[in-house]
Formats: sequence, structure tokens, C-alpha cells
Amino acid sequence: MNHGRSFDALQRPLPIYSFKNAYYASVRKLLKTVGNLSDGIRLGNRHGFDSGVMLDYVYKNQAGGRLFIGKLMDRIYLNTIGWRGIRLRKELVIQCLKRVVAEHLRRNLRIRFMDLACGGGEYDIEVLKDLPPHRVESELRDYKPENIAQAMQNAEACGLKNIRFKQADAFDSDNYRERWDIIVASGFWEIIEDDRLVKECMLNAARCLDPGGRLIFTIQPDHPQLELIARTLTSHTGKPWVMRLRSLSLFQSWMNEAGLGYVSHSLEKHGIFGVVETVKL
Repeated sequence: MNHGRSFDALQRPLPIYSFKNAYYASVRKLLKTVGNLSDGIRLGNRHGFDSGVMLDYVYKNQAGGRLFIGKLMDRIYLNTIGWRGIRLRKELVIQCLKRVVAEHLRRNLRIRFMDLACGGGEYDIEVLKDLPPHRVESELRDYKPENIAQAMQNAEACGLKNIRFKQADAFDSDNYRERWDIIVASGFWEIIEDDRLVKECMLNAARCLDPGGRLIFTIQPDHPQLELIARTLTSHTGKPWVMRLRSLSLFQSWMNEAGLGYVSHSLEKHGIFGVVETVKL
């Protein structure tokens, strides 16, 4: 598949009198009206279907809505293949982070952990909640205040009080002045259209790692509902949610420039999402 070609094609509007255009227009109308009976769809309409608060809702996987029909719609929505894959990705991220953090703690008395764009921070909190606070200095960042607020709420619910939260733009090079042992970019680069921005973000993150430090990030090499999503859902920017798929080989070329070595990667069973572990050389 030519990912660049499919991305460009999905950004172009359909012929106005085509059956496909009429079909997707009907779906958009339903999502903006009847769809608001579903808590999840209403949240997506308000904040973007790729937003941090949306992902936090998907992770919790508890259908809610107005009346029976709203809850039923929400359950169908939460059970779509993309959201099932997202929840499996979360488990892969948690498994990878627990292993990497444990390895670092065996070698160091204290480590520094940072998430570039934490959203609700659920996977970070799941990893950090069982660790001795005096041995892990952690900072969760996001550029949206509602995501920081959600992450703080999630941490408080787990009794975690030693995490720092910071509103910060991951694409601002001024935010890469400190040193870290482990940096996470989960569910973040997938929602960014511009390859240049993602590459620069990786290069900046890599500069903050000492040799042996780890950068853990997620990838989305495929998605079976690309056109449906692009034609009917909006992103956190308010524009149509057109996904730019990126292969592992593309990231590996950027990793080479960033001085990062490949350690491992794993895909969830649907082959939509994966987790990559890299090491600073």
C-alpha cells in the first residue's frame, strides 16, 4: 500500500453527486445528531475522536449514553475494531514499560521517566503506581489542559502523588533541555499529519537521552477503516480525521538519524497498532 497516496486521496473531497459522498454525508449527519445520545460519540464530537479525553474514555470501555439506545450505540462504538486495537495497544505499552523500567531500576538507584503527550496518562499510571516513589522521578506532559486535568484525576484516583504534570508542547524544541532515562510517545505521533514534525520530535527526544536510555513509541502501520474515519469523524484540530499510516521501516530511517538503535517491536493481533522500543547508542 502506498500510504502517502492513500493519505492524499482521503484529503480530497468526493464528487458532490456521487453515491459515496451522499452515504458519508448521511453518516456525518447521524453522528452529529442521534450520535450524541452515545457518551463516546458526543465526547468525540466535542473534543475530537483522536483526542486524549476520547482515548481515556475508550480505555475505560464502559458504555454510557442517554436512554437504552444511547448506551447500545455506545457499546457498538466502543467495540469497533480500531478501539479494540487501541485497548490492546495499551496493554502492549504497559508490558513494555514495566519491563524497561524494571531493567533500569536494576542498574540505577534512581531513574527519570517522561511522557511527551500523556493524554489521560492511564498506561503511565499503571506502570508507576507500584514503584517506590523515591526511585522514580516522573513527569507527564501534554499541551492540552483538559488532558492534564484528566491525567491528574486518574493519578489521584490511584493514590499517586509524586508525579509532576506539565502543560508543554512536544513540538517546541525549548521543552527538551532536561535529561531522561525513559521517554514515552504513545498514541501521539499517529495523529500528526506532518512527517517533518514527527521526525523532529523524535530527534529532540533522542537528544535528551543518555547512552542506554530508552525511547518507547507506538506506530500505526495499517487501519481497515481509513476511509470511513476520514469521511465521517473529526480530529482534535476540528478537521476531518485523515490518518497518515507510517511503517516501521520509515521510523527506522529516522531512528538512525537520531542515534537510536532498534531493540524490539510488537503488534497487537489486528496488526493496526504496534509498540517499538529503541535505545540511545
